Amino acid sequence: MLFKIPEMTPNNLRKLLILLLTLLIISFISLLYSSTSAIIEQQGSALSSFTHSLQNRIEKYRYISWQIFDSATQGTTATLPGPINQSTIQPGIYAISPPSPKIETLIFGEHELATQNLAAQISQYTETLWASAKLTWTLYYLNGEDNSLAVITNGHLIKTLNRYEGRNIASSIAGRRNEMLQQANTLDEKESVSALRRNQQLSRGAFITLRTTFNQPGHLATILAFDLPIDDLNNNALDLSALQIHNDESVPKKSAKGSYFLNLSALSIDLLRPVPSVPLTVTYDLPLMTVFSAMIDELLPVYLILLALILLTTGALCFVRENKSPSPHQVDPWVEKLQQFTHELVKNFPMGYLIYDANQGKILLSNDMSDHLVQHLNFKKMVDMSSNPFELLQVTVNNEIYQVRHHTSQIISHYHIFTFREQNREQQVTQQLQNAQAVLQKNHTLRRQFFEQLSNTFSRPMHQVDTAIAELVATAPTLLPHRLLQGIRSLSRLTRHIEMLNKVESGGYSVDKQSIDLQQILDDVIAENQQIITEKAILLVVDNSELTHATRLGDKTLIFQIITTILRYSIENTVWGKIKLKISQTAEYADRLLLEIVDTGPGLSAQEQENIDFPFISEVSTDVADSSTSLDLFFCKQLLALFDSTLTIESKSHIGTRYQMLLVLPPENEVAEDEEKILEDVRVLVNIVADDIRHIVCRQLLRWGAKYDFPEDRYSGQQCDLMITDDVEQLDDWGVLLTTQSEMLVSDPRHKQANINISRSVLDAIIVLIEQQIGEDVLSQGEEAVSTSLWESSEYYSIFEQTVKEDMDKLRSEIMQDDYSALALTAHRLKGVFAMLNLQKGKTYCEEIEHQIEQHQKLNITNSISELQNYVDSLLQ
Repeated sequence: MLFKIPEMTPNNLRKLLILLLTLLIISFISLLYSSTSAIIEQQGSALSSFTHSLQNRIEKYRYISWQIFDSATQGTTATLPGPINQSTIQPGIYAISPPSPKIETLIFGEHELATQNLAAQISQYTETLWASAKLTWTLYYLNGEDNSLAVITNGHLIKTLNRYEGRNIASSIAGRRNEMLQQANTLDEKESVSALRRNQQLSRGAFITLRTTFNQPGHLATILAFDLPIDDLNNNALDLSALQIHNDESVPKKSAKGSYFLNLSALSIDLLRPVPSVPLTVTYDLPLMTVFSAMIDELLPVYLILLALILLTTGALCFVRENKSPSPHQVDPWVEKLQQFTHELVKNFPMGYLIYDANQGKILLSNDMSDHLVQHLNFKKMVDMSSNPFELLQVTVNNEIYQVRHHTSQIISHYHIFTFREQNREQQVTQQLQNAQAVLQKNHTLRRQFFEQLSNTFSRPMHQVDTAIAELVATAPTLLPHRLLQGIRSLSRLTRHIEMLNKVESGGYSVDKQSIDLQQILDDVIAENQQIITEKAILLVVDNSELTHATRLGDKTLIFQIITTILRYSIENTVWGKIKLKISQTAEYADRLLLEIVDTGPGLSAQEQENIDFPFISEVSTDVADSSTSLDLFFCKQLLALFDSTLTIESKSHIGTRYQMLLVLPPENEVAEDEEKILEDVRVLVNIVADDIRHIVCRQLLRWGAKYDFPEDRYSGQQCDLMITDDVEQLDDWGVLLTTQSEMLVSDPRHKQANINISRSVLDAIIVLIEQQIGEDVLSQGEEAVSTSLWESSEYYSIFEQTVKEDMDKLRSEIMQDDYSALALTAHRLKGVFAMLNLQKGKTYCEEIEHQIEQHQKLNITNSISELQNYVDSLLQ
């Protein structure tokens, strides 16, 4: 996966500068720490080396002390090269002339000859140690036998005593004598080491004093002390002025490797090193300025570069924050809106909601219902009582029971979410819902019983009224006023609807699924409502061009009633404008048809649309109230539910209403592609102005097998059998005028008038004109000649034998299935064949069959088909 470089926004730039500044500061601090550690480690190593050398020197002279004492006590005497001379320098101070001029021997106090000889022997012994030494070495021997102090050194004490400093030196030596006597009086101290000393009178450098006590039976203790110089132990790595040696046991002992600590009072780093096997601690004060000076001398360019980068980054960060970044007090408007939305959402919760912070013990967010309960609840105890994240608790506040659900946040563990639900109110709401459901069910039952009683009361009287009105209209059509007749028919229709609705709701009505022709049903619906459409001067457009399979399985009576009721409701609700009825097949399912009725009326109110679920809950508009009722929409919805169909209504005020019905009607057997169509080889010139009507007519012609041309696409000399137009002035020669008016607009025998919305009317007009054309052609050539010539032609005889036999079989099968629409088409086709062959008797039989089909006289149709079959058999013999 490729790394995506983020966009360099001011916020990202600020974060980058902060990261860079942090890295630079860490690098600078790390460099300081590593440099300081290196310097401290270097000084610590030098101090450790010094401590080790000091330990070796102390152990060496500890051994020499014992060796000198053993020689003195065991009486071992060394041979002196010459006589011993003693001279008095000051009262009580005697100088012994040693054999070597580099070693001076002094005895303080009265002493015996043995002490003098012992001092000379020790002087001779120390000559081998100090003769070539450049530093001052001094030995103090406090003799316990005569209490004299012998001082042996490689310094120049005799010359110093002879000068004016002699008194100071004598007092210093007297102080040493007191130290030794004090140690002699201490019974448990056999050896001691002094702190670091710098006495310019006795030594030219720094030194320490090693004192050793030797006990002798019958005498005072003998003390032997050495002034051990330390200047030669330092290899110029340490500053001896900053060196301190302590013998105080209160100084804490550190590890063998030593330690260090920061001394803020002296602004230094104190390095501590203990001297093994000796009660001494060496302290070296390393000044901080010395450390900083060493670091600067070593890595000055690197420090300068890092400091420059830090200053540059800090300046850039300040510039970006000042110019690019928003003020820290400014709140992002989107974040503020989100916070306001959160508060609004919580406030409008239908239950109590609360967020509790367990760490701070306060409520972060709540709504009105939870605020009412806060003062009565202890949320800390409720959190402790909840054993799982979704614990349910019950609390009682003011005799009201609340159900509390506790949830611990998975994001912030110390946030606890509480929801409160009032159980008393929920029980009341549940009870009210149950009561409302019972009342609704009771209302439905009462409504069904009322409709049933109403139907039983009015069905028989209304049937008698309908019969009487039909007889009266048949004998005297103008006797009854039109409004009275219309009112009686509306009342009769309402009674029939109530009666059928009772059957549907009681389960007494069963759907009679049979083969139906949707096109014929649509034609019947339009024919029945054509009068009211003409009276209201409304343009009705029926678009059935997308109906691929007109033959379906369904209940013809139900579908006719549903479409008629909805279309009449739409017509009466439309004051002026246009109504479009469109039926199409859904792309996903072949058994579902979508029938839409769209009008340009004032629209249905929301209250009126509720009649689709609850009949008579709202009144219909005044324009519809004359014939339609509040039961019509509910009636259609209940009928559609019988075959799993639905009705939906979409309406907008002053724009119109869309009635949408989804019909579940499975298609019948597929029509064979090679079956001959009724208008095969017929060419029609389509000259229609309206685009939508022209599209519908063209699709119908293709379905019937005809071919069509447009005037603008027709080339010179191309012949057409007839013309279809919606303009009477465009009619020329043979033509069909499409119109919605009932009055006749054409008088020429070669011109026919058809209703544009009734497919059967258009097809009949085209077939009649084709038959007239064939008849005129036959008459022009002479009846006998044509007849003889046609029967003498083997081609026409074979066509007659193949087509007529097949059509006769269709007539018999279609009359058995009561498929009158298909029966009419087959009879039309046979009549055209007989007319073409000038067989007038066969043509007469077909015309009789067509007339009987219109009257649905099945018995007469069967007899006529038998007579026609006998005639065809006689022709084929």
